[in-house]
Order: sequence, then structure tokens, then C-alpha cells
Amino acid sequence: MNNLKWDEFAQNISDYVGVEKNEINEDTDLYSDLCLDSLGLFSIGMYLNGIYKLEVPLSTMAVVSKVGDMYRILNEEGKPSNG
Repeated sequence: MNNLKWDEFAQNISDYVGVEKNEINEDTDLYSDLCLDSLGLFSIGMYLNGIYKLEVPLSTMAVVSKVGDMYRILNEEGKPSNG
């Protein structure tokens, strides 16, 4: 467990997509609510990996559709990166 804080995570999502933080919750859909496509999902994953210095396999992130799922994956499965 990486002990990520939800409020900070939600703020980072907000900063990336330009949606108010209070509009982001665990059930927020990355595709329909935040208007991301598969490239956007990859990009936000890379952005978050850079902020938290964690690596998650792309195959794991590719099946994510909710913000809460992305949070849990980074928090539970993220491995410290070497960079």
C-alpha cells in the first residue's frame, strides 16, 4: 500500500483534466465524465506515475474506467519507479 491521499489524488486529476475537484469522486467515469479516450487514459496514467513516482503495468491501467479504480490500482499495485 502506497498511502496515497484521496484529496490530493482528486486534485491531481482535476488539474490534469480541467474539471473542478468537487466534481470528481470514486465513481467518476474517465471516459464519459472526463472525456478521455484510450490515449488520454494512457497520458493521465503517465502523469500520475510521474507525480507519485510509481509504476503500474499498462495492461493493468488499460482496463480502468473509474477514477476510484485508478486510485486503488496506484495505491495498492504501484511499485516505486527508478526515476
